[in-house]
Amino acid sequence: MTRGVILFAFNGEKFNYYDMAEFTAKRINHFLNLPVTLVTDQSSLPKKPKYKFDNIITIEPERDNLREWGTWINKGRYQAYQFSPYDETLLLDVDYMVNSDRLLKVFDFYDDFACHDTTTFLMEHNQNQESLSNISHNTLWATVVAFKKTKRAKDIFDCIGMIQKNYKHYAHMHNFLEGTFRNDFALTLALRMVNGQTILDKDIIPWNLIHIGKGIKMYPDTNKKFNTDYTVIFDSWKRNKIRKEYIHIKDCDFHVINKEVFIELMK
Repeated sequence: MTRGVILFAFNGEKFNYYDMAEFTAKRINHFLNLPVTLVTDQSSLPKKPKYKFDNIITIEPERDNLREWGTWINKGRYQAYQFSPYDETLLLDVDYMVNSDRLLKVFDFYDDFACHDTTTFLMEHNQNQESLSNISHNTLWATVVAFKKTKRAKDIFDCIGMIQKNYKHYAHMHNFLEGTFRNDFALTLALRMVNGQTILDKDIIPWNLIHIGKGIKMYPDTNKKFNTDYTVIFDSWKRNKIRKEYIHIKDCDFHVINKEVFIELMK
């Protein structure tokens, strides 16, 4: 029984996702002791890599997904099932900070597929759980996905691919914006389709996905300890006041939404 991690990383105009993948892969090796397969394109590969991935698979990705800062090459992750050389696989975002061995526990409880359904925004109060729209389902998260090479897992990934190809149709059906493709939304719909419009307990990772929001500054302390800096603006007697909050993060994995912050942590 082989286990490993697969990462997808394609450089855009603003961010070097290959460098982020190298950084994340080193942490995967350190904390999880698992091999890492990278899916990327030829143009993202550096001439002198600083890290040797266990496998590198090069493809030509779709480049029609746009964000306010430029091209966001995030389509094609439904191919993780096809590309993974492992019997059991963790599919991670490259901006997910592996900072403990906790992800190994997923292998102990899931049947053949698992992801997060609940998030916590660190230090940010009154954050509601995201939904596809006000008439649709709560969002499942593609940031961390575990799967085995089973028919059901293949059906889920095939369904994600089908939704990607017909994203406009599903956006209209569920009343969410069609302009930018999101793997989270495709996963949310695909898992329900394969499960007969239900969510099974065994498909859910039983702890919250921790997000580091855009308003939080972070600084590395040690290899596995990080310091945060968050400015809170609150109303006191009808006067806006500012309060600084600080915490330490240790032995805890987290997802860094702000890519600039993640890149600073890599230095």
